[in-house]
Amino acid sequence: MPSVSKSHSVFKGKLVIEEATVSLNGQSFQKQRVRREDASAVLLLNTDSDKVILTKQFRYPIYDKTEISILEIIAGKVDAGEDPLEAAIRETKEETGYRIRAENIQFLLSCFSTPGYSSECFHVYYATVRDADKIGEGGGLKEEHESIECVELDSTEFVRLVKEAKIRDAKTYIAGLYFANYI
Repeated sequence: MPSVSKSHSVFKGKLVIEEATVSLNGQSFQKQRVRREDASAVLLLNTDSDKVILTKQFRYPIYDKTEISILEIIAGKVDAGEDPLEAAIRETKEETGYRIRAENIQFLLSCFSTPGYSSECFHVYYATVRDADKIGEGGGLKEEHESIECVELDSTEFVRLVKEAKIRDAKTYIAGLYFANYI
């Protein structure tokens, strides 16, 4: 059984990087991880239009690997004292301007985004809205330096993109596979 000792922070900024001594099979070695808050993500379907509502925004970490902003489901970190469901509803309103009613959201799964180096866990939801649930502009929060574009795709087009592996974001792809096969 592995053991972890001497854990300490080596960098603290928007990201926190920790290092620890890990003992496994009689050997000890150094490992690092990015300590991240958990996040909530929402695959959103407008049932009036049968459109999946996705987001596009500039993502610095991948800018040198793709020339386009990739399509993503709604997502954001779970704030301190907030549960993942509350975060999912809040992020949907901030990013798209849609209000999700409690009876129209369901939990799908939780998964680690990149367990090889990050502690972040995504809590993925599926929610439906109607045109009347659009109560704001969306676009994200300026104080978080967000500039989010909402993209509406016919649900059949979204499923086609998923099946053809044209979705490049992992959480969106996972939610899309769930949507294509179970919803």
